[in-house]
This record gives sequence, C-alpha cells and structure tokens, in this order.
Amino acid sequence: FKRVFLEKYFLESVRHAKEAEFMRLHQGGLSVSEYAMRFEHLAHFYSQAISEAWKCRKFAEGLRQELKRVVVPMTITEFSTLVEKAKVVERLEGGNRVMKTTKGPAGSKKGGSQRKPYDRPQPQ
Repeated sequence: FKRVFLEKYFLESVRHAKEAEFMRLHQGGLSVSEYAMRFEHLAHFYSQAISEAWKCRKFAEGLRQELKRVVVPMTITEFSTLVEKAKVVERLEGGNRVMKTTKGPAGSKKGGSQRKPYDRPQPQ
C-alpha cells in the first residue's frame, strides 16, 4: 500500500513541480541549445494541450533580451525553425560580444601614456 501511495502521489507532485518550473523557465546563462533541450523536457510535464504557435511564443519570451529582441519580431510558428534562428542570432551576438570585449580601452582616458594612432614620436 505504501509503495503504491508514494508512486502515485510522488509522481503527481513531481509533475506539478516540473510544470511550475516549465512556466518559470528562462534561458538565463544557458546556450540556446541547452535552453531548447530543457524547454522540451519540461514541456512534457505541462498539463494543458500545447499548440506549436504557443510553444514558440513561450520559448521566445524566455530567451535572453539580446536574442529576444531579434527573434520575437520574426513571429516564427514552427518550433524547430525558431530554435535554429535563435542559434544563428546567438552565434552572431556572440561574435559581436567578442568584438566589443577585444577592442579594449582604445578611447579610454585612463593610463595617461596612451597615444593616438596618428601621433608620431618627436625627434630629440
């Protein structure tokens, strides 16, 4: 009796916890691929019927802001297409982020000894 009771109600409580986690899910620090896998896993626990369009809206709303800004206006209603487009945007945004960080303090006033690229040493 105890085993049947625990199986029945533990699974129900786990299902509810997973459903709640699905509703709160956001990409955060995950890659788009990791987020998509987590999203698909947790979507199985959602108790309501999920249309492809709703699934796409939910996924897109959970993306990081820099990805969401580009992906949401596309209004993609096929989940696999949405994930692929989000991966492309992530790759492009990642490239931009690397370029921004490698520029360094070129325009910075700190350091004092930085010279402009057109300054030439004066003959002494």
